[in-house]
Amino acid sequence: MWEMWSRIAVVGMLAICAAEDIRKKEIHLNLILAFGIVGVVFHMLWQMQTIENVLFGMGVGGALLLLSILTRGKIGIGDGILLVVTGIYLGLEQNLELLICSLFICAVYALCLLALRKRSRKDTVAFVPFVLISYVCMLAGVL
Repeated sequence: MWEMWSRIAVVGMLAICAAEDIRKKEIHLNLILAFGIVGVVFHMLWQMQTIENVLFGMGVGGALLLLSILTRGKIGIGDGILLVVTGIYLGLEQNLELLICSLFICAVYALCLLALRKRSRKDTVAFVPFVLISYVCMLAGVL
């Protein structure tokens, strides 16, 4: 039961945030935090993962937040907060897999844009759509 609801929640959150990220190049933190609260409630009701796994999963997003601060915003702070929340649902291994796959797909996309001279190195790329694509691929067993 927990797995089905958590998958639906993560796909829904990522789809909403991806659309917003594409449109505005930003995501609303209130929505992400609401999904985080729902994730905590899921854990209190069903306890499908250990608290350590959840905390380490959230740490993946925490590391991205730290990188956002160190790079002075070159990596969006919202992306880090989003991965903190996905860590609540996915735990360490799956959240780390999600981040790595998202970064890889985003990098390939950005390199293609650079090679085709559609964008320059200074342009930004919305990251959340790649997180959504990665998560859907993980669910489908492609990754």
